[in-house]
Amino acid sequence: MPLPGVVLARDCWLEFQPKGMIMHSASVTKKSLFSAAVCALLVAAAPAKATIYDEAVSGDLSNDKAAPTALTLMPGLNSVSGTVAGFPQFGGTDPQDWVSFTIPTGFVMTSYVNSKYGSADDQGFTGFQFGSSFSGDEFVAGSYAGYAHFGTAAQNPDGNPTSSSTVGVNLLPLMADPSFAPGTTGFTPPLGAGTYTFLIQQGDPSTTGYRFNMNLRAVSVPEPGSSLCLLGMGGLAILALRRRLGYSGRRIR
Repeated sequence: MPLPGVVLARDCWLEFQPKGMIMHSASVTKKSLFSAAVCALLVAAAPAKATIYDEAVSGDLSNDKAAPTALTLMPGLNSVSGTVAGFPQFGGTDPQDWVSFTIPTGFVMTSYVNSKYGSADDQGFTGFQFGSSFSGDEFVAGSYAGYAHFGTAAQNPDGNPTSSSTVGVNLLPLMADPSFAPGTTGFTPPLGAGTYTFLIQQGDPSTTGYRFNMNLRAVSVPEPGSSLCLLGMGGLAILALRRRLGYSGRRIR
């Protein structure tokens, strides 16, 4: 037997009373169908992945830590992809990509996922510092808030490394772990509003293709689209109470 208040169908429900139970029904109107469609559209309109920078389309990311390529992240999933190819002294041509990510007020960055890696070399390096440019020596751990090697057989952590693939892995919590990234200034994820400068590096002369995905969400709010949908559903409930749309009652004994 259904419990009180359990909906049997969209427009049919039971109310149990001492002398029996009442079946309620409400007619399906054009307005209710339209409202349901609007709600579905609101959910479908939730932010999807946005490619905010692709070197194959927009050209090489900055090679200058004092003037990184400046990008503003958008709500939802953001993607940056490019290639790095080793230091010239080792026979390479393009060892470093420098990019600054700005997180708008009211949002946090919850992930930094190495979603793609392609290279003859097993690993590359990535790390970041607070601010719109990078100061200090990028070859010293203390210059970073957090860092990690990334790739198909990346060696982490420094000092006592083991080999593992980081493809598909959210590196942000690992970069925040002092046992994983020793010697850093540290940070606490998720990253709050502000600007952060990231380095993506391949030291060996191997052309290395990469993609990183960064997820941005609003602070302490429901998932995108759900709040608007709930608001719309609440409005429908209020309208139903006020207008008693198509209401009929029948006692079942």
